[in-house]
Amino acid sequence: MAFATIDEYKALYPMDEVDDDVLSAMLDEASDAIEGELDPRGIDYDDPSEKFAGKLRRVCCIIVHRSVSAVTAPGFMLGATQATQTAGPYTLNASYPSGFGTIRVLPSDREKLGIGQGTYVFAEPYCGVSG
Repeated sequence: MAFATIDEYKALYPMDEVDDDVLSAMLDEASDAIEGELDPRGIDYDDPSEKFAGKLRRVCCIIVHRSVSAVTAPGFMLGATQATQTAGPYTLNASYPSGFGTIRVLPSDREKLGIGQGTYVFAEPYCGVSG
């Protein structure tokens, strides 16, 4: 089950023109990616509080919007790591990073969910006692 509905997505991003079936599949995929981040941390998302459900909904929509924007943005060089443009004889090239436009959870998404902080471990090296 997706963390956000099609109507919730369209309320946040009314300018995105995406087929409802495609959008539904993308929301499901984004929800699966979020679950993949929450499961190893032991965070229960089956019956979230209203506040956490809101975070899940927003992050799910943000992930999908980022993917939709990568494909439908007016300037095709949006997100390019390298671009070349010349006036004549009309050359326009762009290189994109690996995974650009795919649905994935970024560190900023983890921070929005409250799981962005790292894990800190203190380990004291073993010191033998001589006597």
